[in-house]
Amino acid sequence: MKELLNKVPCREKQLNTLLDLFGEYDEPLPYSIFISGSMATGKTLCLTNVLDYLRYKHITIDCIECYSPKIIFETILAGLQDDDVETKCETLSDLTNYINKFGDDKITYEPIIIIFDRAERLRTMDQTLMCTFLRLREFCNLNICTVFVTHLAYDNFYFKIGALEPIQIFFPNYTRDELFKIIILNHKTFIDQMLSQHKIEEDISNELAEKQLFANFLNAFLTVFYRPCRDLLELQHMAQINFIKYCEPIIREEIKASDVDRLWRHITPVLKSSLAHLYLRISEGKPVSPSKENKTELHKLYNFENSLKEELMSTKTFAQSFELPYYAKFLLIAAYLASYNPPKEDKRLFMKNHGKQRKRLQQVKAKAKVTEKLTTQLGPKVFTLDRLLAIFYAILEEKIGLTSN
Repeated sequence: MKELLNKVPCREKQLNTLLDLFGEYDEPLPYSIFISGSMATGKTLCLTNVLDYLRYKHITIDCIECYSPKIIFETILAGLQDDDVETKCETLSDLTNYINKFGDDKITYEPIIIIFDRAERLRTMDQTLMCTFLRLREFCNLNICTVFVTHLAYDNFYFKIGALEPIQIFFPNYTRDELFKIIILNHKTFIDQMLSQHKIEEDISNELAEKQLFANFLNAFLTVFYRPCRDLLELQHMAQINFIKYCEPIIREEIKASDVDRLWRHITPVLKSSLAHLYLRISEGKPVSPSKENKTELHKLYNFENSLKEELMSTKTFAQSFELPYYAKFLLIAAYLASYNPPKEDKRLFMKNHGKQRKRLQQVKAKAKVTEKLTTQLGPKVFTLDRLLAIFYAILEEKIGLTSN
């Protein structure tokens, strides 16, 4: 257990839960487990380390790479077979038949875990797919368990038919103290990166390698960044960038490493300005100090500032180009149509076989002018939820199982 805690720190409760659920080698596994939590909270890391520790056979399926049921089925079969033999499988019934044939040749109590990473992508596939995987043990003669890893809650998954509810495990966000413990474990990598970018004397490098200096920086860093960001990967990335800036006055011998107050005053405005680049992953350039004697240095500085401005502008336009979520976009369009069109016109607008209507061109133009004035002056009208969903289904081409909830 100590080995697991060293690999996955600050997740003792979740590790114990997974170990209790998977049990001993010859014990039956649970039907299915649903693991949820925010991004970068150690869900997949905990699961894979537990299975490696127990030495259980497991197959990991990334639902972004395996974007169709056929690829998922063939990935499962390839993971079950020891030899590299490609097996074509297109339906769920073929999958269960192949698994049962595989179970006849193997020991039935051998535990097998199938992991669906980023399982929220399964919602866009056939709805019977996830229902079947939730109760795959019922259709196979193997000691098999399916695990779904996602950042969504189980309530976001909708099933038209009854589904076996899985055992749910939630991974909360890391607290400030837990983030401090995890990031400080990577102290050596921070120092190595800084030494690769700067030529530092041996005496100063020994001062920079002290853990107390890095702990002081980390306290200042988390004071600024903890509230707007809880993503561990993003925090580690931003900490690497800002730790070099924190140590620059020590390298230039302007501030001593023991002078915590002056270092705090130096890094506070830098950290606040770095908040503008959070999640953007802008490449960091190294500006050159201007000199009157050397014109090339001024030219480099000018190019750096221009490239940074262009990169910021391109990142801003890229961020603004993001669309709404797919269904939210169509719901917003449906709400607009429901608020500006009268209910009696819904049949004519959204149904193919609405009957013929013969009208004179003059009447149509006159009515259009009146309705245009009314809609611009009176604004949107109130509409019911049932009407909103009816228009939503009419403008959406694909069939989905969406309710008002």
